[in-house]
Amino acid sequence: MKITLYEAIIDAMRTLGGERHYTEIDDWILSNYGPRWKSCQTEVADMVHPERGGKNNISSRLPIEKRVLTREGDGIYSL
Repeated sequence: MKITLYEAIIDAMRTLGGERHYTEIDDWILSNYGPRWKSCQTEVADMVHPERGGKNNISSRLPIEKRVLTREGDGIYSL
């Protein structure tokens, strides 16, 4: 089964728990899925709902209902 980066980010956030910097998410994904993706920084930012500190980015490929993260600070997110 092919997993998307968005699914890998959710997996990482569920496993790591709490508030995490995107570099921690990157490290977890690299350890668990290998070097399939370079970095998750942009995708993590896209996964933040506008009501939870995200930008209302019309160019995002992720539907608004799948934007499940909250921006807690500079580069720090929670599920």
